[in-house]
Amino acid sequence: MLDGEFRAGIDWIKYNDMRVCSMVLPPGRLLREAAHAASKTPCIVMAAVQNGAMRLALEHGSLDVGGERIVVFDARALSSIDLMAGEDGRCTFQWLELSSMTDFAGALKGEAASIESVSLREYMQFFSRFLLKYGNSHISDYVDVSIRQNIVEMLKTFLRDQTARSDGGNKARLANDIIEYIKKNIDNHDLGAGRIARQFNISQRKLYKIFEESGLSLRDTILHYRLEAARKELASSSEKKIINIAFDSGFNDVSTFYRNFKRKYGYSPRSSQ
Repeated sequence: MLDGEFRAGIDWIKYNDMRVCSMVLPPGRLLREAAHAASKTPCIVMAAVQNGAMRLALEHGSLDVGGERIVVFDARALSSIDLMAGEDGRCTFQWLELSSMTDFAGALKGEAASIESVSLREYMQFFSRFLLKYGNSHISDYVDVSIRQNIVEMLKTFLRDQTARSDGGNKARLANDIIEYIKKNIDNHDLGAGRIARQFNISQRKLYKIFEESGLSLRDTILHYRLEAARKELASSSEKKIINIAFDSGFNDVSTFYRNFKRKYGYSPRSSQ
């Protein structure tokens, strides 16, 4: 529902079971079609606002989006979106849909979550631009990575962190403490299940179970934070050698670092500097 003249700029593409949209719209309200609202197929949406703000009207409440925050929600719970203009009189935002999300069950507590993360926001923006540019061509010529799986894994990691911070239970506090320990000791080459279990006086079986319940294994969690530490260091330092950055992030050899970095982000560490 819009008053007066309507002008919009929309770029979108569908790639496998993902749909990416980049939109520039005037202030107003977007209503969801009844056919989409009645869909039984799980569909998770990530939305980030670059200019202006938006308010999502969901089945059990509303959620404001803007600034550095990304919102993640079950598309079946959405009824409408109110768009608020930025300084140029328009609202600019990116929209990433992931369909057939049965593997995401349990990671999203409730129908929506708000995540404040610069790295996740940058990751979403990079692949949104990438898909909009190359999605109609032979995308495998440009990247040898499962884009969808990496986004899902990152979402699970951030949602688990958020759940651990907000949940007052003993298990959630323990999970949060373990994550903080991993972050602070990411440069330790011996960081693994044995060391972490001894640090927190728990069995390795219990440690593995804590992470299995979140949907992301302990190994993948440690790898995620190692790669994030390296990515941030690469972005801030143009003089430090890549082999030293890899070593300082806990990798024992540079080939393993290169392989995992490109698999996760879709580009080589060298192109980050």
